[in-house]
Amino acid sequence: MPQSEPQRESGAFLDGYRTEAGILREHGTKKSKKLSKEAMMLRMKKDAANIRRYRKISDDVLTMKENNVYTENALKLTTQLLDWNPEFYSVWNYRRDILTNYMFVGLDVEKKHKLLVGELMFVLSKLKSFPKCYWIWNHRKWCLMNDERANWSAEMQLVAQFFEVDPRNFHVWQYRRFIVQCMKDGMVSEQGKDLLDFEEFAFTTKMINKDISNFSAWHNRSDLVVKLFANSPEASEEKEDSLRKYLEVFNRKSKKDFLELELNLFQNAIYTDPDDSSVWIYIRWLFGDYFLSDLSFKESVDIINRTYQVISELAQLEKEDNHGRDNQWCLKTQVYLLKQLYKVYKAEGTNDYPEDDARQFLEKRNRLIELDPMRARRYTDFSLTSK
Repeated sequence: MPQSEPQRESGAFLDGYRTEAGILREHGTKKSKKLSKEAMMLRMKKDAANIRRYRKISDDVLTMKENNVYTENALKLTTQLLDWNPEFYSVWNYRRDILTNYMFVGLDVEKKHKLLVGELMFVLSKLKSFPKCYWIWNHRKWCLMNDERANWSAEMQLVAQFFEVDPRNFHVWQYRRFIVQCMKDGMVSEQGKDLLDFEEFAFTTKMINKDISNFSAWHNRSDLVVKLFANSPEASEEKEDSLRKYLEVFNRKSKKDFLELELNLFQNAIYTDPDDSSVWIYIRWLFGDYFLSDLSFKESVDIINRTYQVISELAQLEKEDNHGRDNQWCLKTQVYLLKQLYKVYKAEGTNDYPEDDARQFLEKRNRLIELDPMRARRYTDFSLTSK
């Protein structure tokens, strides 16, 4: 299969790459030395000339766009304008129109592929400077969707290089999901599709173990879990033990056993960084209706209580380490778990919800109101019986 782009060394890829984008890209950078009056005047003249040139090209391009001008010169002007301002989304839209209505006309698959490879290289040069710009990523997706010879494996390699620089860039995570879906769309075997989903699940584990603050990895994990409970590949002896355990759980469709496995993962995560929001949000999802509705009353009560105890122990340690100050994430999750426990009792048709749990719910909720008065109304509305 042909490469959609030539192979790149890691160092070459890093050249010119910025993790910040757009107007924020100079935030936190060291200020340059103060210019002399003469140097300042020269810079102002140069800037004024550049601004006039930018406005002229911008006006010309937008006029051609309005008049549906599709020519090679129009394409060149969009290139110049996007070199100045890669966040000009209207120009990206116009560029696609030019490609569709002029550049693609009469091309066979091979010639169209070569043209799009060049377009992908242009897009990559913009992404290095603006890796968090929606419009550039959207244009790259469009190029690949219009290339019958798109090399998805090469795109996955590109994603890996972006992750080397910034593993938490949610634009790259979104792009990875797009690539995976395109790969699945090209597969005939359902087992192959399921295996790809599981490989992505394993990838989230790898990324979380590297950095528990990777919110996108946790989010991607939750999406994949739902898919794998619906359809999962068969367990294989070739998989390492930890991965094989997850595969077996997905094969058995045992949400209880999955929660047991995840309990170890998030326990390590919250003890590593108790103030990181990513893992706490994931815990709320784990103890939502998607899982608890499939557990028996006894199973639900048991795992909620055990998780509550783990968090209570952490909360006490945090309080001791922070001169009596409560960790709000611990409190929020404790309150949430107590409410979920109440729902489990109600679903069972029993009114035996422990009085001590009801008392703790009120105490911890009131403590949250004290610590976070700006959200007092939200906490007040959050009762055991509220939806």
